[in-house]
Amino acid sequence: MKFVKLSFLICLSVFAFAQKIDTELTYLVNASKAKSNPPVLILLHGYGSSEGDLIEVAKTLDERFLTFSLRAPFKGSEVGYSWYELTRTRTNELTSNYAELKQSKAKILSFISNACKAYKADSTKVFLMGFSQGAIMAYDIALTSPKKIAGILALSGRMLEDTKTAIAETTSVAKLKFFIAHGNSDNVISIKESEKATEFLNTKNIKEVTYKKYEMPHSISGAELNDIKVWLKKADHPSRKS
Repeated sequence: MKFVKLSFLICLSVFAFAQKIDTELTYLVNASKAKSNPPVLILLHGYGSSEGDLIEVAKTLDERFLTFSLRAPFKGSEVGYSWYELTRTRTNELTSNYAELKQSKAKILSFISNACKAYKADSTKVFLMGFSQGAIMAYDIALTSPKKIAGILALSGRMLEDTKTAIAETTSVAKLKFFIAHGNSDNVISIKESEKATEFLNTKNIKEVTYKKYEMPHSISGAELNDIKVWLKKADHPSRKS
């Protein structure tokens, strides 16, 4: 899977004061500069990747966020890790193991709860940012457990039909905030998938849905990161303009 090349050299001092979290997941943490009750950003990597891929992104975003980059629990079939396995049918269509997805979802939700307690973070301001398969996870977690999440950033991903079927009651879902982004030359997951996801969310009376497209393949761009930074500030504190 193609992905923007980021520096994975992580200073050990960033993690020197990390709290102990009761979790089954391996993770990296980027400390918040907020004085107390920081908002939380959970990073979910793509298929065949790991927690190292997105942690450097956190350092370019809002420093008030307490950021965790999680490693998916399943070992990838070739390299890295996955949130659930993908298989191809005889007609060459990809199918998702939704049972494994639900296992990963349970682990992520448990992590969020325990992390908020350990770090005394604001559990009402938890945002998910997922790339590719991580975006698929973010959609599913938000739409099926909306009371646990304030909003998501779905980058170069798609929404599963299983997620649409399992969606929670409309009132809770309507309060969620969405930032959806995709590259117009993505040959891994078509940009049409993000367009369809946006259309679906609009049918659920969700008022805060932002959709952006960029001149890029299956990756993350600088322009996209700039828009994410602005969106996070507004999503965490609506009265702030930048």
